[in-house]
Amino acid sequence: MKRGCAGFAMIRILLAGFAVWLGAALALAAPLRAQITFPGAAPVSAGEIAVRLMPSLDEGTQGVQGINGRTVVQYGATPMLMLQAQALPVSDSANVATAGGTQQLSATGLGDTLLGARYTVFYLDEIGSTFRIAPLVNVIVPTGMDNANSQAPRYLQPGAGAWGSRDALTMTWLTLHWVAAAEVGYQVNAPGAGYQFGDTFFADAGFHYRVWPAGFGPNEASELHVYVETNYTMTGVNRAQEQVVPGSGRTLWLIDPGIMYLTPRYSIALNALLPIDQQEPPGASRFLYGALLAFRWSFFTPHHW
Repeated sequence: MKRGCAGFAMIRILLAGFAVWLGAALALAAPLRAQITFPGAAPVSAGEIAVRLMPSLDEGTQGVQGINGRTVVQYGATPMLMLQAQALPVSDSANVATAGGTQQLSATGLGDTLLGARYTVFYLDEIGSTFRIAPLVNVIVPTGMDNANSQAPRYLQPGAGAWGSRDALTMTWLTLHWVAAAEVGYQVNAPGAGYQFGDTFFADAGFHYRVWPAGFGPNEASELHVYVETNYTMTGVNRAQEQVVPGSGRTLWLIDPGIMYLTPRYSIALNALLPIDQQEPPGASRFLYGALLAFRWSFFTPHHW
């Protein structure tokens, strides 16, 4: 009788372990459900290489326009460690007061590079869901062009011309039907060539919901999601020769509704960038609206630790 009870207990333990494993496998083997506006919190499997192209357009008052072509490459080095690199081609323009009057000036070129790593410090796998907490550490490498247009002011230049760091704590809760994620962090910018961009506190959150297909099956490899994300930034003033640059420093809170079609190999998403609240110095430009189009291609390799 005792032997039978022990055997039954062992079966229950094995079944429970299998159920947890199955839930994690289902959640992670599904099409890659990733955040759009803050890809640093996106899930990346061990051995996976995810390439994200994220062109965006921002419009503001006073002729301010920003066109970004952010490219992010992420690699799952281990089940817990993700490595990433980010390049940022930029084209910024604005109406700038000059000695000859107000002119539309722009600066276009390659922005700075981010090199980072994210390591999962806590995880909880349940049947059909997984929860992760992971700090993300990035180094900003000054590879960008900080003098793409000598007539344009420094804040329009694609590159900052100085080293920096951008660190965050990320959280992701992934289920078979929805994904919730968030990150909170701080960016520090060092001075370079007598100019220093203001440091930035940032917080992002997002919720994605699977609307198609309704069920699960072996032939249902693609999904359609609707989502809403939000981004909050509080940026300090810029300084030139240790003097505050007029019109710099602001807070901006955006809401980003969107739609995404995804498969295990690729995805395409489109979302708006709409201001909820913003505060800026008197006379500074205001954010009007923006749009972001995101492509993702995933490649899988057995080369990982």
